[in-house]
Amino acid sequence: MLRGVENANTRAAEVLRAKRAGRWYERGLRFRCLWPECNACCSGKRGPGYVWLSVDEMHAIAQFLGKPFEQFTRNYVRQVGSRYSLIEKPNADCIFMEKGGCSIYEVRPTQCRTYPFWHEVMAGEEAWRKESTECPGIHDRAPIVPEYEVTRLLNKDRAARGIATESA
Repeated sequence: MLRGVENANTRAAEVLRAKRAGRWYERGLRFRCLWPECNACCSGKRGPGYVWLSVDEMHAIAQFLGKPFEQFTRNYVRQVGSRYSLIEKPNADCIFMEKGGCSIYEVRPTQCRTYPFWHEVMAGEEAWRKESTECPGIHDRAPIVPEYEVTRLLNKDRAARGIATESA
């Protein structure tokens, strides 16, 4: 019996250590992007927002579209403070959402590549559960994305935003 209590205490300590480190997702998270059938994160259904992108990403998208950088920037980008964001259609859909899908999927910005493993969504289990009400790819039958992959994507999102990353 004592051995069982020691194991339970050890496990409880590990769980709390992970929680303090912000690793509430240590067992992984269930998610599978349903693109191209789903476009919930690209549509304006949740209202207007920002798709942040770096100058390097702007160059990559311009090249993918076969447009000069200056023309691409003038037509598809807005400056918000010191950052850059894609413009939106009048209905708040991403400017590159066409026929229900992403027309630049191969070169989509980091923000799009890392969803739903964003800093604010990964703030805790409650934020993740709230996001699951908006994202049909977060559900109990989805495959488990392991902790190391969640951390990798979260760090990628944080780095793109200039937020400190954590060790894997």
